[in-house]
Amino acid sequence: MDNQPPLYLQPGASRRLAVFILASHLLTAVVVGLMPALPWWGKGFLLVLIVMSLRYYWRLHISRVAPNAVQEVRFYQVDNALVRTASAGFFARLDDSSFLHPWVCVLNWRTLNGKLYSLIVMSDSVPPDVLRQLRVRVKFSPADMPKK
Repeated sequence: MDNQPPLYLQPGASRRLAVFILASHLLTAVVVGLMPALPWWGKGFLLVLIVMSLRYYWRLHISRVAPNAVQEVRFYQVDNALVRTASAGFFARLDDSSFLHPWVCVLNWRTLNGKLYSLIVMSDSVPPDVLRQLRVRVKFSPADMPKK
C-alpha cells in the first residue's frame, strides 16, 4: 500500500446530504413550533438558533465555504493525508472516530496540534470507484495492522 499513488478526494455537493440537513432542521423547527408550554419569544429564540445551525452546517458540508470546511484531501495513508480547507492546507491523520459505509463515509481528520476536521462523503458526491478505493485503503492500511 505504501507505493500506491495518492487518492484524491474532491467531493461535490451531495443532494442526499443536503436533503437530510434541510429535513432534520425543518422537522426540529416544526417540533419547536408545536410545543404548547413554550412562550412565543422562546419559540422565536429556538427558531433563530435552528436557522443559525442550518446555515452553519450548510456552509460546512454542502457549499464548503466555511473556513474549517474540508474541500479536498490527498490521501496517502491513514496516518498521512494532505487536507485542504477553505482557509489552509495541512497534513493530518484519519482519526479512529471515522465511519465508513458503502453509502456514506464520515472522515475525521486530526491535525498534529489535535484539531479535528470532518468531511462527509456520500455515495452521490464522488464516483463509486473513488469511494470504494477509499474504503479499501482505510480497511487494509498498514497503520491498522497489528503491531508485533
